This record gives sequence, C-alpha cells and structure tokens, in this order.
Amino acid sequence: MQYSLPQFVDVEDKILAFLTIKQFLLLVLCGLLGLGYWAIFKLGVIFFILMFFTLLFFLPITFAKFNGRPLLSNFPNLIQFVRAPRYRIFMRIGGGAMLKKQEIQAPETAPAVDAGQFNSRLKKLAYLLDEKTAEEERLLRTRQ
Repeated sequence: MQYSLPQFVDVEDKILAFLTIKQFLLLVLCGLLGLGYWAIFKLGVIFFILMFFTLLFFLPITFAKFNGRPLLSNFPNLIQFVRAPRYRIFMRIGGGAMLKKQEIQAPETAPAVDAGQFNSRLKKLAYLLDEKTAEEERLLRTRQ
C-alpha cells in the first residue's frame, strides 16, 4: 500500500492570502501597540514618532528574509553571537613559552624495502606508513 508523504515541510502554511500565522500575529501585535499609542497620545506628534519606529522594527521582522530564512528565525543566532565572547586567546598548555634547545639528530635510515616483497602498491604504501609512524613514536619517546 502506498502512502502520500508531505513534500514541503519547511514551508509554513498561509492563513490569509500571503500571511503565515507568525506574520499575522506580529502584525496584530504591531497594531495593538499602535492602538495603545493612540489611546495615550491621540493623534499627536509623539504618536506618529512612536508608530514610525514601531513599524520600522516590526515590518522587517515580519516580511524580510535573510539567507532565505525569516528574520525572526535568525534572532536566536543573533543573540548567541552578541552574548559570545569575541576574544580568542591562545594558551599553550604544558611546556611554557621557552623551549629547550635540542640538537637535532639525523633519524636513522629506514630498512631497505625490497620491491619484490609487495604484491601491490597499496601494501607497499601501508608498510611505509607503518614504518613512519613507528619512527615518529620512537622519536617522541626519546625527547621526553
């Protein structure tokens, strides 16, 4: 039996012609703030100034998109960016700033590899890498 699967789960449902539920509620909130301003200041200069800044705040949040996502969904990332420290401090753990001068010794040569010993290039490469790792571990042990 076949079932129909939803195809566009990331697209919000439209309740009015072009408004989603979030957009509609944001516009209602903006309208309620405007109604509150009107009740307090009537149609004075302060009402128009407050309403201008309220619209300047709510309209981009409601309709603008950044990187294909609504601005409202980017606010948690913005808050996290503002709260996070901006200084990156490098702290060396362990030895300290002054390193001991050591005389670098020439590494011992790896044993000669017989070309006929390996059947494939992959086996030869694996052998050489194993030898390199063993040599590096030996050098690290001698430095400590």
